Amino acid sequence: MKKVTAIICGKNPNAEQMKEEIVRNFGSAFDLTCYITQKGTASAIAAQAADNGVDAILAVGGDGTINEIVNGIVREFVDISILPSLALIPFGTGNDLARTINAGSNYAKIIEKINNDDYIISDVASAAYKTHSGDDNSRYFVNICDIGLGPSVISKAERLAKKMPGSLAYTLGAVATMLFPPKINIRLTTNDFTVEGPMSEICVANGKYFGGGYGISPYSEFNDGLLDIVYIKKLSFLKFLAQLHKVRLCKFVYADKIFYRKTTICRIESIDKNQIDIEIDGELVGTTPLEVKILSSSLKIFVDTK
Repeated sequence: MKKVTAIICGKNPNAEQMKEEIVRNFGSAFDLTCYITQKGTASAIAAQAADNGVDAILAVGGDGTINEIVNGIVREFVDISILPSLALIPFGTGNDLARTINAGSNYAKIIEKINNDDYIISDVASAAYKTHSGDDNSRYFVNICDIGLGPSVISKAERLAKKMPGSLAYTLGAVATMLFPPKINIRLTTNDFTVEGPMSEICVANGKYFGGGYGISPYSEFNDGLLDIVYIKKLSFLKFLAQLHKVRLCKFVYADKIFYRKTTICRIESIDKNQIDIEIDGELVGTTPLEVKILSSSLKIFVDTK
């Protein structure tokens, strides 16, 4: 019987009910240990589970919780065959990584895939940046890191969430950002090109979706050994709005201000030496300068579990 650790996001008000559901549906199939976590604790639980040799970790949460768990699992220069695989059950607000890999709540399919080791080998990205207090920091991510639109939406939503439900705050934050998109003066450098000037958005992607379902990076693949860079030069609200439906559908956008490139490493810095906020998997983590590199074949993850 495989050993599985379930880590459930405690921020969700239905966490206790979800724990009962997980135990009821997975408890007889696996040697199951189940935790409800708070923000900032999932990485330590995942790391301990990995050290204890569990076969799989079941992440029950949104993008932020999954990111914490990934940071507890992934180890550079370690053979991933000895590390646990990762299964997702969407239980958050955005669920963008789950959307990218078609993860769902078909418990029978998840059990079957875990028992058969039916996972894919995914790349992971490593991001180095400054914390808001000015210290050096780094973290892994599987989905998306960005500056510009994403951090603007999140910062507005966090302020609005003090006065209204989180989903409504997120929607209004997105509308406010579209009406008044950020303008940042940056330099983007990769191993084969450099671009600089005013931008509205720079996205460094391993997955396809961000912002609660916007397919910003339609050509991203989890196992191609490459980062996808999407950068949007200063764009008017009307031009941005005209293309938004294509982004929502995860379609390539033919526009003279939107660019798609691939690379293995990049650096983003402010030309004006201002600190620019960075978002990783739905969380504001710090500021520029930002350096991102791809780590090929670093995570075992289950896909297509709807």
